[in-house]
Amino acid sequence: MTSPVCVRCGGPVAVVGDEWTCGTHGRIEPLHQPLPAEHHHLWDVASSSAVPVWVPVPPPSGWTASGVRRTGGTGPARGVALSLQGPGVTTRVAELVIVSEEPGVGLGAAYAGIDGTDPGPEITSLPRDTSLHVGGQRAPLWSLPVSDRSAYVGEAAGCWLWVVAWPVTEWMVIHDSLTLLDLRENRERVAEVPVGALTPRLAI
Repeated sequence: MTSPVCVRCGGPVAVVGDEWTCGTHGRIEPLHQPLPAEHHHLWDVASSSAVPVWVPVPPPSGWTASGVRRTGGTGPARGVALSLQGPGVTTRVAELVIVSEEPGVGLGAAYAGIDGTDPGPEITSLPRDTSLHVGGQRAPLWSLPVSDRSAYVGEAAGCWLWVVAWPVTEWMVIHDSLTLLDLRENRERVAEVPVGALTPRLAI
């Protein structure tokens, strides 16, 4: 089995005592390798996560889940990323990564292409761009100043919620009335998730 990597840079990590460390970023959460979004992998991640495992139900028309990735050592995952792939509005294939994580993990920031681990306090001074139906409630999202993708962040169920789309012109999918369900609380619906091949997009 391939060893975990640094959640912030994808570099090698080591175990020092009971902590995982990166030579560049110090103490970090270990990030496990991407898994195909097969139903048994989704079930396993949902069964062992301390954070929501958000999935669009129903997904945008023609879209499939294309991978799942989790952080954590031997305990429950503190960050989970689910990727999806489907027909875009401006491109033949577009991709989406949805991340739920505890503060300080850095998984969402890595996919959003920003430094650090958490969005800065400046986002609260920006206008709210959109909101999604998340776990039965509306979750406001703010766009981040990145140029090669569309990245949005907000809060849901006490965790950061990041939604990142490629290419940058496919921001419309995030504004498309997505409804996200937590697979931890809806594991009976895992079988409803359409799945496809593993995407390289989940690499950091």
